[in-house]
Amino acid sequence: MPRRTNKQIKEYTLKSGKKKWKFQAYIGLDENGKQICVTRQGFNTYNEAASELTKLKAKGIEKSYQRPNQIKFDEIYELWFENYKDQVKESTANKLLIMYRNHIKPVFGNKYMDKVQVKTIQRFADKKAKEIVKYKDVVRQVGILYEYAIRLGYVKENPVKRIIMPKRTARPRRDIKHNVYTRKELEEFLVTAKNYSIRPYTYFYLLSTTGLRKSEALALTWNDVDLVGDKISITKTLSYGYDNKLIVQSPKSEMSNRVVPISTKLKQVLLEFQNYERKQALISNKLFHTSLGKYLTLSKPDQWLRAIYKTNPKLKKITIHGFRHTFATLLISETNVKPKTVQMLMGHETIAMTMNIYTHINNSNRKDAISSIKTLNI
Repeated sequence: MPRRTNKQIKEYTLKSGKKKWKFQAYIGLDENGKQICVTRQGFNTYNEAASELTKLKAKGIEKSYQRPNQIKFDEIYELWFENYKDQVKESTANKLLIMYRNHIKPVFGNKYMDKVQVKTIQRFADKKAKEIVKYKDVVRQVGILYEYAIRLGYVKENPVKRIIMPKRTARPRRDIKHNVYTRKELEEFLVTAKNYSIRPYTYFYLLSTTGLRKSEALALTWNDVDLVGDKISITKTLSYGYDNKLIVQSPKSEMSNRVVPISTKLKQVLLEFQNYERKQALISNKLFHTSLGKYLTLSKPDQWLRAIYKTNPKLKKITIHGFRHTFATLLISETNVKPKTVQMLMGHETIAMTMNIYTHINNSNRKDAISSIKTLNI
């Protein structure tokens, strides 16, 4: 029997002689400074009472009765996140959760919000600008929490509005201008990849000739591939949810839900891969899968890439995302594709996003999607 260590939980006897459990717990102060207590009774076991007491604390009842201007960052974050997580995709909520835990919580988590000075937040922003590329997202999140605290009456102003946002000094992992292959470099890579293994070869060939994101390609099933109509439907993506659990969800944005044409050579590569899978008795509805037919993890393509580079150290090294950039770069530089068509193929939410990324490559007039891919014919 587990030890009954919580002295707030006590046993009592009904007139019938039946034993029951109850507790009385202090949960804080109201806005006038008066102590607030709650009483619950009628539990059949000590564990039932203990579970209910834990739930009351987890729901933040004690936070609701704190004095005005006395709430900690961790507490306001829990209140805010509880609402936020139901409005976005699980993967988006998980990324925000990780960002808070890694960057905000270690500095501010246990601090009372009304006690934090502007200079402290300025130093925090300056430090993050030197450490990470997306430091503004972190600083803005601190501001969002202050705005939420203002609405709840815990603080009167948002000190983040008073800082000077620093310039970024942290270097991007790789400049997009250098994170691409020329046609010759891509061909050299694909030859090495094919000699290494047909599965990673097919995967990287797919990225290079469609511009798919890593997670979009990993989520593909053969039902998404129309080898008769020469097109692939992008309707889902792999991502990490809470506790790093692999999940399948809708694409990144509405524009990311799209149909991408298949070049003649890519069609041939896919047919060869399909035939290989049949011969190896590895048939699965998923394009890229484990021996048990499950989705591969998001880290698998990076493992393939490192292995291919190890096979041929002379190859120029780019990231997985670099193959998406390579597709767009070659498409723009070697065809007359229109900017709007590039936006559609890449699944960018706005044309401005497309132009901001790729205007350094070519500003000439462009043509339409299917003919451009056939002209490219990698």
